[in-house]
Amino acid sequence: MLLSRRFLRSLFASTAWWMGVAGSLVLCLLVEQTITNRSRAEFDYHVDNAQISIQNRVRSYVDVLRSSAALFYTADRISREQFHNYVTELDLQQTFPGITNLNFAQLVTPEEKAAFEASVRSDRSLDSRGYPNFTVRPAGERREYHVLTFVEPLETNRVSFGWDIASNAAVSNSLEVSRDGGHLSSSGRLIHITGPHKHVGLAMRMPLYRRGMPTGTVEERRRAYYGSVGAGFDINKLMVGAVNPTILKQMRVRLYDVGRGDGSATPDSLLFDSSARPDGATTDGSYAPPSELFVKRVSMSVGPRVWSAEFSAHKSALMDGFEAYLPWVVLAIGLLASLLLYGVYYSLATARRRAVELARDMTKDLRASEASLAEAQHMARVGSWVLDPLTGSMSWTAETYRIFGMDRFNETPRQLDFFNRIHESDRTRIEDGLNKCLATGLEFDTEHRITQFDGSERWVHTICRLGTSNSKRFLRGTIMDVTERKQTMEALKRSQELLRELTAHQDRVKEDERKRIAREIHDELGQTLLALRIDVSMLDARTGRSHPRLNEKVRGALHHLDATVKTIRTIINNLRPAVLDLGLNAAIEWQVAEFRRRSGIACDLHMSEQEFAVDDVRATSLFRILQESLTNVIRHAQATRVDIELYQEDKRLVMKIMDNGIGIYPESRKSSNSFGLVGVEERIHALNGEFLITSAPGKGTTLTIYIPLQNGGQDLYDFKLVDSR
Repeated sequence: MLLSRRFLRSLFASTAWWMGVAGSLVLCLLVEQTITNRSRAEFDYHVDNAQISIQNRVRSYVDVLRSSAALFYTADRISREQFHNYVTELDLQQTFPGITNLNFAQLVTPEEKAAFEASVRSDRSLDSRGYPNFTVRPAGERREYHVLTFVEPLETNRVSFGWDIASNAAVSNSLEVSRDGGHLSSSGRLIHITGPHKHVGLAMRMPLYRRGMPTGTVEERRRAYYGSVGAGFDINKLMVGAVNPTILKQMRVRLYDVGRGDGSATPDSLLFDSSARPDGATTDGSYAPPSELFVKRVSMSVGPRVWSAEFSAHKSALMDGFEAYLPWVVLAIGLLASLLLYGVYYSLATARRRAVELARDMTKDLRASEASLAEAQHMARVGSWVLDPLTGSMSWTAETYRIFGMDRFNETPRQLDFFNRIHESDRTRIEDGLNKCLATGLEFDTEHRITQFDGSERWVHTICRLGTSNSKRFLRGTIMDVTERKQTMEALKRSQELLRELTAHQDRVKEDERKRIAREIHDELGQTLLALRIDVSMLDARTGRSHPRLNEKVRGALHHLDATVKTIRTIINNLRPAVLDLGLNAAIEWQVAEFRRRSGIACDLHMSEQEFAVDDVRATSLFRILQESLTNVIRHAQATRVDIELYQEDKRLVMKIMDNGIGIYPESRKSSNSFGLVGVEERIHALNGEFLITSAPGKGTTLTIYIPLQNGGQDLYDFKLVDSR
């Protein structure tokens, strides 16, 4: 259990472990991005294929409509039987399943309406009974009628037979535009067909002109116009036939009619939604955020109309089960590999004999693994570059351009362009480092300044390594902007210096305030209590025989006064021992005696009898350091003996405090709540001193303090901390 805890503490304190974790995370993200890019490419491939299929399918349907129009130009009059035979030969259900019907709408004037209805009723070319119930619908008088006279197949489209398509104002306007322009027209909106064969459809029409009549102008086309041939499309069948059903299961397809080909805009109209149910609701229950979807819109021309198809798919729908979990598998493998590598290192450090035997078999593989890991750690940076030393040509990533504050070159960047961006004070050092890396193959790792294109200076961290490819040598490097880190470190250093200066100032102010309060208590309260005691003593002497009961009260008051005076003296000594005014030697002796009295621990003091010539600041600081050190011995050391030495060495005053206690554990010395040692450190720092801690678990602790007797012109807040274990 102890070994496990030590291993975990060592693991989490190891830089190599955290670098392995970071490398595993980067590799996981790279794998995830690679899978996403592959899925995106697959999605784009399916979308492009679907777009081509839809365009080809619609184009073939338009070609059917044009061929139907061409039929009416083969003779002056096409009979119902001819049109029926033509459509039958097309075999729409098998060849063009998206076309629900082909029809012919004849232009009928109000004067011709009665004769037209009679001729259709008596037409027995296909049905011996004729069409006795035929009438133009809807009823009513209009300027002209565009009646669906031929509709094939009639069985599934009987509801449209005899319908005046111009009864709708929008359709009438579309027919007029098509008639005057001589081009294909589209309804541009969904048509809901009712009846036993109900569906949602779209209609397209081609104008028909009488043979032999000129059609060069609008007026000529109006005179020659006698009707139109049209086709009805079932949008669902068209899309299902054009797009692979497997693709429709993986992605959602929505088709919109967004306007006319001539640029006249119309409101967005949804023509098809692959996730729609017959009742109009959608079965797409996923509400994934945009980041989890692939979305692409494509446009296509359908006659005079423009259609827009929106394809969307969940990223997970384009991945197989293994790909979805692959990044996590890579992360787990990376973490496991890092843990195993560190376990090998830990085993080598703790069981050297066994590790030497194992190393003979593992050296080759371990070195290869460590080299690969080091390569990945060094190359996974922000910006990177490659230099060909023979030609001087370089390759920069986009991030390298950004760090240099430059746009991309029209030509390949050169070595000279790279060195021009290096600060002139660092340029020679960087050139020598790159040349040494090229000559020796040793890695070059440094921090230096660069000058951006706008003249501003930045700090960067550059790493360069020698590489080979097909016996060709080149330099590969990374560059990372560390300006903010540099600025933060400088600001932190200044903040620490100011904090230490403030701490030293507060200590001086606190000592001065203690001295003032102790003096005022002694001079004011002490004198008052002394005078009061004299008066009470006199009262005691006078009432001893004459007023026994009063004398008893007076004696009680006298005892209280003595206790108060003793308390006042203790407070004064705690604030600032008066013995400090007698010199450092006397103060040290007094503190040692107090330590023996309070703790019962044996304490020996070795000190020169000659008074040390130190100022009040140093004397007070040394006294407080001794006081804090002895307090730590009482609280933590569990010692039975303490030795204190105080002597002068050259121009320094040396104080050693030694105990035979349990010692200090390394982790305890670094604890965030070890305020005693922190206070000692700050006081020594304020005096430009040094201190040395020698300790080991179970072998006691020795604290050695060196205080200069003079500043020697140094900054009061420069100090050196020596910590020896």
